[in-house]
Amino acid sequence: MTNDLSISEAVSDPLIALMLRADGMEPNAFAEMLSRAAREQLEQKISRLREERATRFYQVLSAAETVGTGCSHR
Repeated sequence: MTNDLSISEAVSDPLIALMLRADGMEPNAFAEMLSRAAREQLEQKISRLREERATRFYQVLSAAETVGTGCSHR
């Protein structure tokens, strides 16, 4: 079970609404800020995953080439 709020839940939460009002921030601007942060975080995770997969691919390829050089192919 997660304790995280969705963006719509955060924007409609009464305590967060009070804090937004005290900070002079509009709920729509807050929702957009959260959406932007979520998109950036997802993009970073995807980028890291791609880098990890590429690194693993080249490690496997290198290992296969190393094994292949010790065998004669006839």
